[in-house]
Amino acid sequence: MSVHIKFVVFLSLGLLLVFAWHFATVFGIVGSAPQTQGEFFIRFGIIVVVFVFFSITTSLIIARYDEQAILPDEREEKVELKAERNGGIVVYLGLILLMWLVFKPLSPMQMANSILAVMCTAELIKIGSGIYYLRRGH
Repeated sequence: MSVHIKFVVFLSLGLLLVFAWHFATVFGIVGSAPQTQGEFFIRFGIIVVVFVFFSITTSLIIARYDEQAILPDEREEKVELKAERNGGIVVYLGLILLMWLVFKPLSPMQMANSILAVMCTAELIKIGSGIYYLRRGH
C-alpha cells in the first residue's frame, strides 16, 4: 500500500473509532450521550474540526518528506473510485431505510444518530471494499 492509501485508511479508521465512541455513549455503554441539539452539534463540530486538523497536519508532514507520496497513483485512483461507488450505494440504501423510519415515532436525536449511522456504515464499506480491491489487484 502506498503512503496515500495508508493515509486515507488510517484517518478514516480514526474517525470511525471516534464515532464508535459516540455510539457507545448513545447506547449507554460509555458515558452519556448528548441530550440536546446544541450538545449534539457541538460534539459533532468538535469531531469534524479535530479530524480536519489531523488530516491537514498529517498531509503536511508527509508532503514535507516527499511531495508525491500523498498523491495516489492511477491504480489507487481507480480503487478509490470503486470504493466510493460502493459507499454511495450504501448511502442510498440507508436513505431509503431512513425514509421508512420517518413514519415511526423517532425523536429528532434518534433521527440524527440514524443519519450518522448511515454515514459511518458507508465509510466502513468504502474502507473495506477499498482494501479488498487493493488486495485483489483491481
